[in-house]
Amino acid sequence: MSDSVYRDAAAALRRVVESRIGAVLGAGLYAVWASAVNWDAGAAVALRAGAFHWIASALLTWYGTQAMRRCFGFGATPLARAASAFCGGMGLTYGVLVALHGAIGTPHIALALAAGVLPTILFCAGYSALLVRTSREGLSS
Repeated sequence: MSDSVYRDAAAALRRVVESRIGAVLGAGLYAVWASAVNWDAGAAVALRAGAFHWIASALLTWYGTQAMRRCFGFGATPLARAASAFCGGMGLTYGVLVALHGAIGTPHIALALAAGVLPTILFCAGYSALLVRTSREGLSS
């Protein structure tokens, strides 16, 4: 495939990842998990944990991509910029989620967050790489 096809595909993927729809859909799976692992505390507690986790995950995905774009500006090399974006995304995500679950009294915070660790790492790493790719191609970052 030509470079323009890859560039166009990267730009399209970036638009989807940065969209509100992408944030809302991705958060749904985490909400189900947070509810399931807290079910032993009762349906009301589990559903509250799931609802708050869904809202937080959707907002974090939306605002997290914005924060990662801002953090991407730090660093002199593409690798340093990607690392800065990755750390910014991870720090924002888990700082907010731990604080939120602590505030609402989620009994199993670590379990509620466990299912999202690998996907969050992959998302932050992938989005950081996408920022490098699209910024190198002359697209806005």
